[in-house]
Amino acid sequence: MKVALATAGIVAFTFGAGARPSAQTRPESLQGIQRLEGDWVRVDPNGSGDFGGLTSKFTPASLTPQGSAAAEATSRAQNAPRGPAYTEDKPHKPGEPYIVVSRPCASGPFGGGALGINPDSGAIHFVISTNEVILAPERGGIRHIYMDGRKHPDISRWTPTGSGHSVGHVENGELVVDTMGIAPGGVTAGGWRTPETHLIERFVVSPDGEHLTINYRWEDPNVYQKHHEYPYELDRLPGGSYTFEDWCDASDPAEQQSITPPPQQ
Repeated sequence: MKVALATAGIVAFTFGAGARPSAQTRPESLQGIQRLEGDWVRVDPNGSGDFGGLTSKFTPASLTPQGSAAAEATSRAQNAPRGPAYTEDKPHKPGEPYIVVSRPCASGPFGGGALGINPDSGAIHFVISTNEVILAPERGGIRHIYMDGRKHPDISRWTPTGSGHSVGHVENGELVVDTMGIAPGGVTAGGWRTPETHLIERFVVSPDGEHLTINYRWEDPNVYQKHHEYPYELDRLPGGSYTFEDWCDASDPAEQQSITPPPQQ
């Protein structure tokens, strides 16, 4: 059984032309990757029912002692007891002001294009141009994937972001992307990353153009005993899909759902 983890779509965006390559760079051929253009949403191919179920089917990351220590320190910080402002969850009357902390429904920590790395139930959108691929999540910034032959910047002079710095090329009609400079944090299935960690993604579109597999490989000898790999599965959204507005009213019962159910006849 394969089910969509969300039915929300995303409208197409209009972007300016990609960066002009310098004399030291060259644009990559786009042959075979044009089919990526459009809207995609992550799906549950095995009927897991939720993100935790999906992740449990991935091979857990094999971390070095250094990687394990970093991951455990972050886990302790995230699970540390928090004050009442973070745990208060009593119902509030419509119009009653209060600080929304315990039930956030805005972008939260997913800024800087982070959701373009590991999409959740929100849709993602691809725009293909000669020198650059834009990967735009439904919320949380965009990713620039440079196709003009440039190299990664000096990481010592780079400010880490949620999406890092990405360069791509085409192999056998598939988009292959190398990313580094991502802000430190956790990785799907128990992994960890630093700005020096490389993420290699391979975007594989099915022959009928309706299904996308993103194969992930995290590489970092200081963090992983062996490369950490797993796939994400996405389906193309039908025409007429649209984006949700990114606003939040945690007192609205509809905010507790992925989508607002349509009126019943």
